[in-house]
Amino acid sequence: MSNIILTFSINPEDIIKCKEFTNKVVNQTYNRFNKELKERKKRIFFGKIGETIFFNYLISLNKKIDNKDMFKIFIGETNVDNFDFKTIDNQTIDIKTAYENFHHRIIIPEDQFENNKAKDFYVGIKIFYKNKIAKIYGFTTKENLLLNKKQNFGEGFAYWEYLNSLSNIHFLIKKI
Repeated sequence: MSNIILTFSINPEDIIKCKEFTNKVVNQTYNRFNKELKERKKRIFFGKIGETIFFNYLISLNKKIDNKDMFKIFIGETNVDNFDFKTIDNQTIDIKTAYENFHHRIIIPEDQFENNKAKDFYVGIKIFYKNKIAKIYGFTTKENLLLNKKQNFGEGFAYWEYLNSLSNIHFLIKKI
């Protein structure tokens, strides 16, 4: 495992774009945890910021990434994107974003993981919004998540990994 953590500034244009997306999509998303509108918007917004940070990082490395669906609104609560990114050999990548001070893990709800819904890789990003920075902590695999076993962190069972235990992101970047 690695302690290499990459830090990026969150640019104002991406904040605006992610807020606009959040407001358009919030009523089309599955309210998995029965949360109030404000909390749902917060989760969507920070998740989209995490995806945007990772996309911008890949572009800075001259990776050719198709992002045409990044801000696509999938109509209907059960109609969602299947993955956030893909590797050269079509393995799937999902971005998981932490944003609260007490968030020290990436968490994948069991309904997003089981029944052949698991992605091949999960990237962990933490947003420090007041400072307008984001940190890419690294990645893990679905196999590693299975080793941790699922646990209930208060919102139902989920697979998880500590941010500080994620593998060096450069190993995954080589596959993209």
